[in-house]
Amino acid sequence: MSDFNLIRHELGKVTDLPPWGRPQGDAWDRLSNFVYRVKTLRGVQRQAGAVAAANGLDVALFENYAIRRWYNHHTHNQILQMFLAHPDVQPEENAKHRTIDFYLRGLPFDLKVSRFPRAYPESLKFAWQNRHHLARWQYAHQSMQGRYHTGNRLFVVLHHRQTPELTWQLRRDFETLDKLVTEFLAEPLLLGLSVTHNHSGEIIQPWAAVIFYVK
Repeated sequence: MSDFNLIRHELGKVTDLPPWGRPQGDAWDRLSNFVYRVKTLRGVQRQAGAVAAANGLDVALFENYAIRRWYNHHTHNQILQMFLAHPDVQPEENAKHRTIDFYLRGLPFDLKVSRFPRAYPESLKFAWQNRHHLARWQYAHQSMQGRYHTGNRLFVVLHHRQTPELTWQLRRDFETLDKLVTEFLAEPLLLGLSVTHNHSGEIIQPWAAVIFYVK
């Protein structure tokens, strides 16, 4: 089995995505960076237990954090490969680049895959019809830690209407996501935004795009 298929198989083993248990932050992110190289769910559990024991952390809490981060990373990477398979998309040569995943028609983009934000003050219908508004809100309310940036972003926004708690499962519905990515890339709708940098106060004008997967 190829690594690509192995990871998809292992992602399917996650029967209940555990809660973060704490706000995602730089300290636990550094301790759980093994999620990038570990390919199996059991491997993540073993590594998380060893790291937690070595650092005096609650094993169950840290294991949950690591599994969630592993699941998010590898589903993100699977979706990224859908973009990279398209002739109008070129990869960023530095796979560890913090703010660029790929180039779409020459423009650099960071891929962000997330659920429809519960704190968003408008309805899903409003967001669908006013993607500029949702994109600006996402920039303003992103993490203020190491992942913060105001570069170009492409948002894949997921929402399970009947059971919002199951939205996490849509991240591994690769067949549907591949169709949505292909449809978007056939005629990409890019949004020109003006956002305020939360640290410097500078006005930044990034490009953004929003792809919805609503089930």
